[in-house]
Amino acid sequence: MCGRYVSPADWAIERFWHIGAHNSGRWVQSFNVSPTTNVPMVRMSDFGEPEVIGARWGLIPPWWRQPKLPAFSFNARSEEADQKPIWRKGLRKFRCIMPASGWYEWQDVQGDKQPYFIHDADSDDVLALAGLWSEWEAPDGQFVTSCAVLTKSSAPAHVVAQIHNRMPVVLRPEQFEWWLSFSTPEMNVKAMIANARHEFAAYAVSTLVNNPRNDDARLLEPV
Repeated sequence: MCGRYVSPADWAIERFWHIGAHNSGRWVQSFNVSPTTNVPMVRMSDFGEPEVIGARWGLIPPWWRQPKLPAFSFNARSEEADQKPIWRKGLRKFRCIMPASGWYEWQDVQGDKQPYFIHDADSDDVLALAGLWSEWEAPDGQFVTSCAVLTKSSAPAHVVAQIHNRMPVVLRPEQFEWWLSFSTPEMNVKAMIANARHEFAAYAVSTLVNNPRNDDARLLEPV
């Protein structure tokens, strides 16, 4: 799963996707993004070019009518996304990318949970977490854009699998355009998930990350 991650600053997102400020907005880097918060999300605009908008991390499907919002809808298991109603429409047409500098995962060490920061093994480039998005009309008439990170099984014999058995689907640059396109066939979408990145580096960090109110660069210091 992916329950916490680091989001890049606005300039890093704009530079990585070659997005102009008119299609971006202002984003302060967060070192401890947690579910239900507002996060930057890249999607295809009506004009056929990438744009960055804010979205609630925790998908609310358009048909949701219950007073309480869905729980644990911040991760979507890719293996079952085409079968579950909450994810199915997003996987077919409403795909997005959630920019990240890396994500946190916890390893069970003799009963204790040790957090790790997982990041690009070769550079400080932005990671492209594959996601799904939705637009929901609240009872008061306001429209809420929301999103979820797609996850998959960690690749055996790689560092992530030694920490946790699940990981985000991290797209390769050559997959970005096809992932965001409304017209990409379902078989191609599944192929991109299967061929997503799996090589990363990781190091242990402080348990300060356990508290979502802690949000500063200290969280990235190795321990």
